[in-house]
Amino acid sequence: MAERAPRALRARSRGGEVVPRRAVRATAPPEVVSRRLRSRTWRAANSWWLAVPAVGLPWLAFLYMGLRGRRPAWVAAAAGYLASFGAAFGLLLGETLSANVLGVLLALGTWGLGLVHSVMANSRWLRIKAAFTGEHEALEQAPPAPAVPAAPADPVQALRARLRETVQRANRAGGRLPDGAVPAVREVEDVLTPVLAHVERRGAQVEELHNLEAIVTEYLPQALERYLDLPEDYALHHRGPSGTTPAEELVGQLGLLLEGARELQQAVYDHDARLLSEQGRFLDAKFRRSDLDL
Repeated sequence: MAERAPRALRARSRGGEVVPRRAVRATAPPEVVSRRLRSRTWRAANSWWLAVPAVGLPWLAFLYMGLRGRRPAWVAAAAGYLASFGAAFGLLLGETLSANVLGVLLALGTWGLGLVHSVMANSRWLRIKAAFTGEHEALEQAPPAPAVPAAPADPVQALRARLRETVQRANRAGGRLPDGAVPAVREVEDVLTPVLAHVERRGAQVEELHNLEAIVTEYLPQALERYLDLPEDYALHHRGPSGTTPAEELVGQLGLLLEGARELQQAVYDHDARLLSEQGRFLDAKFRRSDLDL
């Protein structure tokens, strides 16, 4: 028995040919959507439509977006703006001064409302358009990856290189990160850099190396990447069950990481200070002579 076609594709058939009941729009993979939304170049290139309401044609802009994005509310808004402009034009053709003044006020009000509405709708439009397939692929091609140098044999050197990469990532994404995030990442670097140099000179203890690796290779870069994977508008304004936005969560986590880095720094220095003190007691017991030995 021949395999039955999926319900969405079952036929109103003609001569045995399966005819789709409705077209199903393909969507881009989530990683492509996320990369597009993070790209300032892509966002700017796909916000060109804001020029249309700016020149007095909001109805045309919302008609295009409503049909392209399959949003009836935007099509209805386009009809409303067109009707309002039509009414304003009719008043401007009136023979009385009051009708002309009302026509001018209605036209200006409709233009202003359409422009503000367009700016507010742009973020949602970009999220919709980012899910389309085949949209400006040339703009979203990632630059060729630079040659990756061989990993240093010393694990502490590898941690120093990874920490520099994370700080550079935060600097490049500064416009997408919430206020206070980049300074917090730099403070973590300021605390851990001398610690890494210290343990590199005298050799890292197993527990020290484990704690340093956890902050440098897991907690800090993962916090940044998980935040940057979110759409900017969502990350700044959406509040989760805890009542905080992802932006507030990120700043709070970076504060905890900074506190943890300082505690780790203190623990490393305290450990070496104890070793020095123990050596002093050993030398005192071994070489100090009492007055009876004279």
